Amino acid sequence: MLRFITAITVLATITGCSSMTYHTDIDNGVLSQEIGTYVNKRDLQQFYSDQEAHESGATLLGRIEGESCDGDGMGSNNISYNRSKSNAIDLLKADAMRRGGNAFTINSCSETSVSYCDLSVLCTGQAYDY
Repeated sequence: MLRFITAITVLATITGCSSMTYHTDIDNGVLSQEIGTYVNKRDLQQFYSDQEAHESGATLLGRIEGESCDGDGMGSNNISYNRSKSNAIDLLKADAMRRGGNAFTINSCSETSVSYCDLSVLCTGQAYDY
């Protein structure tokens, strides 16, 4: 009997919530652009060297970079270098896409000194059309 009551309760909850709608202040154009950018970053080809890109027939589009800035410059201790580096690489990929590229290399990532950041990481690379 307890299973029957539980099943009815779950079914009523699911049915009751199925007609709910959610409203945000994000319009569909902005949302679709952000989703498109996220998907495109995942689809970018990463070459592990500029030589590999050249040998595969990719066309060099130019130098790209991404710089992350984490914290407020007040000395927060809970900032991860790996998270900052990942953010910098995402910004580097976005720079490659802005140049019309669909492939990239990462030449270097290093910590930089920026007064208004607790941790700043700059990644540089090259954008390619592949």
